[in-house]
Amino acid sequence: MANRGTIENLDNLVRRVTVVHGSGENRRTEVIYERDSNDDGEQQPSMQTLERSMRQLLKAQLVAAQEAYQRHLNSVEKGGTSWMTEAPRNMIGATVKGAGEVRKSMRFGLPGFGKTEDQEDHGD
Repeated sequence: MANRGTIENLDNLVRRVTVVHGSGENRRTEVIYERDSNDDGEQQPSMQTLERSMRQLLKAQLVAAQEAYQRHLNSVEKGGTSWMTEAPRNMIGATVKGAGEVRKSMRFGLPGFGKTEDQEDHGD
């Protein structure tokens, strides 16, 4: 806490220092320190990553919907009521394919999925 007021920490604490000279109508201001604008961008969360993830998730959902529709059409072509008996399997298959698309679009995978360090040590 003793370092809080030092000049080295000025970048982290202050964005701009303005000195006001004079008083009344003869007042003028002078900016004596201003932090680079590049530093401000690091503090704000990047929305590009969130938008890209959302777009990839929507594409995966589109693939799942197209797969479900194609499976349904294939079941209807068989005739009769086979589309009713195959509907649950078709939906599960389309969901699995959509989940595969989500996994492919993810860069580093979800934490907690796959083997943990304990399972790898025990050979599970």
